[in-house]
Amino acid sequence: MFKYIGDIVKGTGTQLRSMVMVFGHGFRKRDTLQYPEEQVYLPPRYRGRIVLTRDPDGEERCVACNLCTVACPVGCISLQKAETEDGRWYPDFFRINF
Repeated sequence: MFKYIGDIVKGTGTQLRSMVMVFGHGFRKRDTLQYPEEQVYLPPRYRGRIVLTRDPDGEERCVACNLCTVACPVGCISLQKAETEDGRWYPDFFRINF
């Protein structure tokens, strides 16, 4: 008899807890965005897109040190370095194979 009453109390508590959780989620801010119109905020140090940056005068900022090639875990970055007349290294080609 007491086990039966205990099961009823336990089941009622579970139902009430579930109802409170569902009711609470009804008033939360939605996470869905209308993508083309609303852009997702990305922090300044987001590491999503890999690009080869350029100086304000249009020159590539890469010095062809091959550190990015060595650090790439899947080996998709490849570059060939060349040297200018003044001795500065620059990438002859820089490829990211996605």
